[in-house]
Amino acid sequence: MKPVDLIGCGALNLDLIYRLPRTFPLWDELGPPGTEQLMEASVRKAVDGALANVDPVRAGGGQAANTVHAIARLGYGAAMVGRVGADEDGGFLLSELTPADARLVHREGETGRVYVLLDEDGERRNLVWPAANDAFCAGDLPKRVPRTRFALFTSFVGDGPLEAQLALLERLPADVDIAFDPGEIYARKGVKRYLPILQRCAYLFSTETELEMLCGLSLPESLDFLLNAGVGLVIVKMGGRGARLVGRRVDLYVPPQPAEVVDVTGAGDLFAAGFLAAMIEQTGLQSAGRLAAWAASRGISGLGRSAYPDAAAWRERLAEEREQHQGVAAHRSGW
Repeated sequence: MKPVDLIGCGALNLDLIYRLPRTFPLWDELGPPGTEQLMEASVRKAVDGALANVDPVRAGGGQAANTVHAIARLGYGAAMVGRVGADEDGGFLLSELTPADARLVHREGETGRVYVLLDEDGERRNLVWPAANDAFCAGDLPKRVPRTRFALFTSFVGDGPLEAQLALLERLPADVDIAFDPGEIYARKGVKRYLPILQRCAYLFSTETELEMLCGLSLPESLDFLLNAGVGLVIVKMGGRGARLVGRRVDLYVPPQPAEVVDVTGAGDLFAAGFLAAMIEQTGLQSAGRLAAWAASRGISGLGRSAYPDAAAWRERLAEEREQHQGVAAHRSGW
């Protein structure tokens, strides 16, 4: 397998996206907007019953999978490591990864699902049924890991898959830049078990709430802890308020881009794709933040992955960013 720009490792899910009215009977029994929770069998039965007469939009999902797909659409080489079921849903997920490479994904069991419940404001609640993802293990890893510039690790529900991720981490050369997005599921489990990842982590993507949950500290204390643990840059995702890029000697604010909000699912994954693509292009942090915000704003204007930007749109936006940066530099130089 030829070298790639990014390898992603995390849960692969079939997203079942439902747009629901305020009268949906289960709203009061679910978490607040923006939350993600593991489904027990009784909850899935109740949800399936309440949604029996509602047709969902089916889409590929999973944090790393979304980023891998997005960065491949932007024109870079990307591959996914993980597990899907040996069923129709698994085949659908592998096809949805295109143009990323799906050959490193193991197939066995029942494919995982996430019920994405969108309210009338476009805010979502994610209900996770992990299935095959929970069985991901070191034995599923490829015999040969392709050469890559970046590796992105995102969450699974069970503890076993984390051991497989750590095994993959050990097989990556020291010059591979590690990115990590723990999400709410990993954040709830606390920071100690992720120290091997954090010690090699160049870029950590997380929300303010997830950072506090992960570290069990206030936001400023969490940032200090992570930077002292070895993280190079913390990208704090703040939704409609933009983002912060925080390192030992940098604290940059990234304003949000105007967008028509249809579905915010995966916005953070697109932000990560835009940011990592900008790192590949060596644009600098300020430009990387703006390009990441642009990618996220494009994606939330459609359901699932339907509005993810393509290579042509990316190249146009990248050229605009470089031209603007050169113009600012020339102005400061007095040309």
